[in-house]
Amino acid sequence: MKATAKLVGFGLLCITVLGFMWGDFWNGMTQAEAKEADELHALLELGQQTVDQPLKVVVKWQGEWDGSGTDDAKAAAQKLSQSLELPPVSEWMENGHTTYRVLDEKNKVGIRFNWQEISAEQSYIIIQLEAGSSSEWANLSDLQKECGTKMRAAGIDAKWNASLQGLGNKEENPAALMDRIEGSLERTMDAVPMETYQDATTVSNAYQVPSLTSRIRSGSTWLNMQVAVHEDETTGENRVTIGLPVITIEY
Repeated sequence: MKATAKLVGFGLLCITVLGFMWGDFWNGMTQAEAKEADELHALLELGQQTVDQPLKVVVKWQGEWDGSGTDDAKAAAQKLSQSLELPPVSEWMENGHTTYRVLDEKNKVGIRFNWQEISAEQSYIIIQLEAGSSSEWANLSDLQKECGTKMRAAGIDAKWNASLQGLGNKEENPAALMDRIEGSLERTMDAVPMETYQDATTVSNAYQVPSLTSRIRSGSTWLNMQVAVHEDETTGENRVTIGLPVITIEY
């Protein structure tokens, strides 16, 4: 499988940052919000144990807006952007659909706001958060909660996913590195391997982790974690990508 084709996956969990201030963070959170934050924290912790050199974490919120309120799509997009304290939206035409976008940054976390009109009364919204070095990852939890809360308040049936990426031991081949990661997952998270893909430079495994609530259907079963190891043919480095419940970035 070529690197450019590696855009879909299953789930896994990555890297912790020392100094998380969880006390005040939990106050006032709903049970669902607390679980979402807990699962992102678990992803960060797993990444801390798995990757030798962290590269980035990407959190995506996405969902549909049905236009049932009094605002049209542009007004609703602008209102959501304002509620997140982002700059005014800019209007674009993309594949025949009007799209409202914002690119911004908060506390060194990149934010991509994308609201696309599908029809007069239906839009699809994606808000992506991206943090580079592990020192920036501590800021993700608050932004994850804020985006989810504001999107749902705007009438969007929002769901989230997260992917973490870093470099692993380049001395191991992808299969050997995957075996080591999988052994750790089975011991610490009771992860059950369900699906696998392997070629000369890539191994991708999908798992069931009963303790996680985020999940997707795959045929007659469900999956909620993926780990992929890809060997860069140019540098020889092993790139480890972990997704919850799916990998949504190139691996």
